[in-house]
Amino acid sequence: MESVLGTRLYRGLLPFSALEATEQKALYVLNYMAVKSLHRRLRGCEPGLLATVFCGYLSDLLCVPTSIPMEACVTQLQTAPKGADRKEIVRQALLTRQGLMSAWASGKAYFVLSLKPGVEFALFDWVKAMILQAQGGQAKELRSITAFFLGAVARGIATCLVYPYVRGKALMQAKLASSPTEALRKILEKEGFPALYRGLSMEIMRGMTQSAVMFAVMERLRASVRAKLLPLSG
Repeated sequence: MESVLGTRLYRGLLPFSALEATEQKALYVLNYMAVKSLHRRLRGCEPGLLATVFCGYLSDLLCVPTSIPMEACVTQLQTAPKGADRKEIVRQALLTRQGLMSAWASGKAYFVLSLKPGVEFALFDWVKAMILQAQGGQAKELRSITAFFLGAVARGIATCLVYPYVRGKALMQAKLASSPTEALRKILEKEGFPALYRGLSMEIMRGMTQSAVMFAVMERLRASVRAKLLPLSG
């Protein structure tokens, strides 16, 4: 019984959910660094807080065409009834015109949802710069523990800003509304403003843990790469 329950809890994780998460995060970070580098070349200076938010927002939007079909596939695998043909679900979601068009249509929600990684990375970079400046500017990367907690706080703030729309998108995917905006309107009319944030605590716990680990690992890797490259440049 425990084995069966465990299998159901992790339905869709391997390989598609893990692949989707890895691909989306890797592509986002690559886009983010490229967009910020382009801003430096065009403006000749580091982007400010608002410019960094825009860089993060644009970087996430650039991920949508490739990441949203995989996200839709994972959702269908997770909600598929027992005994469903997984290969057919994957084929329909990723290898048919109808599946791709349906996924891309739902991607319109990311014109709002892409603000979350934009705010998250901008806050992290902004506070990181202030911390390093206060330390004398000698260090280039944060300590892992500092990056861990800063990443968690940045994700928590970003999640609070866009969570109502996240909930609206979830209701749309559950076919309880025709769009996230329509879902938000129904919630406000029937349940009131506090209902927009129902489930926020679980989302914050999940997202903060994920981002805290991600930023801690990123800072550690950057420091390691920098330490290996400096002797070579010298």
